[in-house]
Amino acid sequence: MAKAEVIWLNEQTYIGVDSTGHSLVISKPGEGSIGVKPSDLLLIAVAACANVDVVEIIKKRRADLRRLVVHVSGEQTAEAPWTFQKIHLHFEIEAAGIDSAQVERAIDLALNKYCSVRSSLSPDVAVTFDCELRSGDNQPA
Repeated sequence: MAKAEVIWLNEQTYIGVDSTGHSLVISKPGEGSIGVKPSDLLLIAVAACANVDVVEIIKKRRADLRRLVVHVSGEQTAEAPWTFQKIHLHFEIEAAGIDSAQVERAIDLALNKYCSVRSSLSPDVAVTFDCELRSGDNQPA
């Protein structure tokens, strides 16, 4: 069973601690904010979960992965509870020994088969992605 805790520090600042004891600062946005906005944690979680699986899939293909960055954005409703309607991930990958179709397949598998965070979202949340693949010499693949 996964476990985590969130500890209130003061005002609107908290410490989130995961099941392995790692922590991060969480806070409500605004003046004096020093932590991650709670709704942004969801975007980070989707991107991180997909990233972990993409790395595994690419490494199994024996490609030379040198860089992987995921930019994630989300569109929320204008009123409370500000539900996410769309989430888009843009993958920037630098690797040799793999082509664009293989990378897109790896991302699709990560998001739609293996990512527990993505599968925990409501099916009403549209999750899309695109990617840029550069070969090992920083040129488009």
